[in-house]
Amino acid sequence: MNRRQWIQSASGLAAAPALAQSQRPNFIFLFSDDHHYQCLGVNGNPKIRTPHLDALARRGVNFVNGQITTSQCAPSRGVCLSGLETYQSGLLSNGQTGFRPGYGPTVVEQMRRSGYDTTLIGKWHIQPEPEQCGFARAPLWLRGGGSQYQNPALRRGFGGQNMTVEGHITDLFTDAAIDYVQSANRPYLLWLSYNAPHTPWYAARKFREMYEGREDLAPPAHAPGGREFDWVSYYSVISHLDESIGRLVTAVEKAGQWSNTVIFFVGDNGFMCGAKNWNGKVVPWEESVRVPFFAAGGPVKSGVRVEDPVASIDIPATWLDLARVKPDYKLAGESLRACLENGTGGREAAFSTWNDGRVGALATRQQVEPYRLVRTRTHKLILWESRKQALFDLRRDPHEENNLASDSARRGILDNLKGRLQARMQQTEDTAVSWL
Repeated sequence: MNRRQWIQSASGLAAAPALAQSQRPNFIFLFSDDHHYQCLGVNGNPKIRTPHLDALARRGVNFVNGQITTSQCAPSRGVCLSGLETYQSGLLSNGQTGFRPGYGPTVVEQMRRSGYDTTLIGKWHIQPEPEQCGFARAPLWLRGGGSQYQNPALRRGFGGQNMTVEGHITDLFTDAAIDYVQSANRPYLLWLSYNAPHTPWYAARKFREMYEGREDLAPPAHAPGGREFDWVSYYSVISHLDESIGRLVTAVEKAGQWSNTVIFFVGDNGFMCGAKNWNGKVVPWEESVRVPFFAAGGPVKSGVRVEDPVASIDIPATWLDLARVKPDYKLAGESLRACLENGTGGREAAFSTWNDGRVGALATRQQVEPYRLVRTRTHKLILWESRKQALFDLRRDPHEENNLASDSARRGILDNLKGRLQARMQQTEDTAVSWL
């Protein structure tokens, strides 16, 4: 089966019933995978070519200090499905990918019940099936956490089996999304989750040629030293992704949907890219928890750069707010609606967590000690389960090399951040409050 035949058979779009006239916006949620926060040109990296993503960020609100709530693939998805911290929902890590018994309905399910057509395309990587989490359709999707890029094994619809599909996985997901957008006839939430730039990297030759033979490709803000990293391959798959998202945005505009569609672009986690001798994520350093994070389209104000810290847990609260849907339970995030519509911030702190210190939580023999993290524009406090703590001045020490936790001159900052962290833990009934 070739790519076009697959997409035509997978779309199943005729089943979406038309609703009465509604001004509720559409949502397209673009999730990249293992995306270093500065691997976009618009985020201060002149070495990478991402013209379409750069243009999209400039047409909206770019949260340059955006971070992921839990920096790993499966729990990051769980946070955006539930609007809850991992220790609230039970979906803790890649080694524990199911929600706790009795949890639900997801935010996606709440959107579906309110009349939205909820559609999954792309990577899934959690234990429950998409239809159990509120998706009405899944034209083309990846069941597990990783895939080869060329001729991948994908599924169509619910209950299907893996089938090899000819083509590049980034193009396949994009083509399926374009077909969906062109046929949608009621307010929709399209969850489009790419696996780029997750390994094993493979991009078309024209993208590799952009970078081959060039030296010192690391982003300007990337910590020096550490492990050697293949920036050529990494940048290539990001540039391939960039071209695909440009095609999707063009399709949204041609369908007349731009003025009523809010597009979010967020990395599902960052990637250390060799910094601090680490080639993964999960850890509390900037390259791991900080991600590309912006929104554009619909009522979103254009040309705004926001330095206030926000986190991925705020996105599902924003969907419900913009869609005028009252949450079924208290969410752990806060809506970004006012910031998106007015272009002004007001956020003082954002939080990230890691809660699974077991061997196997990373799908390796390594362990990462559980931690809680609070970040402002200027400082970061990390508190580990062992009660170790680290305080960093991110403006003077962007590579997080000088722990100021024992500096008496910074005691006021330390106490302020610990107070914010304590309040967050109490608000979300986090048993880790005992670490303080």
